[in-house]
Amino acid sequence: MYTEYESSATPAETRLWKAVLWRAFDDLFYRGIEHSLVVAKKESRKWFVENQEDFKLVCMFASYEPEYVRDNFFKLKKQNSNYSYTQPQVTYLKQRERYLNDHRR
Repeated sequence: MYTEYESSATPAETRLWKAVLWRAFDDLFYRGIEHSLVVAKKESRKWFVENQEDFKLVCMFASYEPEYVRDNFFKLKKQNSNYSYTQPQVTYLKQRERYLNDHRR
């Protein structure tokens, strides 16, 4: 199967891992207040920044160099004001952190 950006067939597994990366990028710019998606936004930001082994593996499985993906992450972060948290998102994340800290004791 070909995509509009590729000149040869892309294996299904590669397309799957590219979709994982796409979803992570999509999560970065979420502006709503659905709690699970706010947490996904936070985790996605952390995932791109920390550049750990799982990130590198996903990039490899998607046929991308991790540095290429991270460079694009930092470019998008700089260019897009939707990257920052909205005030309701900040409020929720603070409440969530307090709750988790209280229940870790």
